[in-house]
Amino acid sequence: MIRLHRQPLPQALAERLTRRAAQLREHLERGEVPPEPLKAAYRDREVKTHLVAETHGKCAYCESKIPHVYFGDVEHIRPRALFLERSLDIDNLTLVCAVCNNRKSNYWDDACPLLDPYNDEPADELLALGYIIARRPGHERAKVTISRLDLNRTALVERRGERIQLLESLADQYVNAPDGSVRDLLRAELCRQAQTDQEYTFIVRAYLLAACDLECDGAA
Repeated sequence: MIRLHRQPLPQALAERLTRRAAQLREHLERGEVPPEPLKAAYRDREVKTHLVAETHGKCAYCESKIPHVYFGDVEHIRPRALFLERSLDIDNLTLVCAVCNNRKSNYWDDACPLLDPYNDEPADELLALGYIIARRPGHERAKVTISRLDLNRTALVERRGERIQLLESLADQYVNAPDGSVRDLLRAELCRQAQTDQEYTFIVRAYLLAACDLECDGAA
């Protein structure tokens, strides 16, 4: 998990969501069950497109690239089942993979919510130990997040391992290269692999820092 940042909505989409959210709240305030099309307005194709761009097509929780294998789910950070009035708020929406979505389900705990990649800095809460995601000591929310989302499930750990193994040859070339233009190019490519649009950025950055003494960050 890495820190994500909200991107401005196109004006027409922002106005449409605001209007629909107001209509939804009016129904709820009157004690009415909102119409299904209104409750499902978060599935708007433009909303999904916006979230795909905002997350670089990755699951906001586990960082798996979604479009390669799946359409992706629009996720309610505060569960729709518990916070229906916020189900159309763009700042409550993100993109996740089916596994993380199913694992999270309707979990919410005011005292210990899951880490929110938009409002928390995951690097302050989590550690990458090889291919494993661990929590920093004393960080209970990180512990709950790892457990609830199963961020060390077998398939995910294997995929992270494959990602690092693909970088090892490039890392070997970098540490063995003399100072000069070739080494600079290798450094640039390694840091490109750690940009936010790449898969499993969190563990890649940790690997490059530990293996090559490279501190790489920044958006694509």
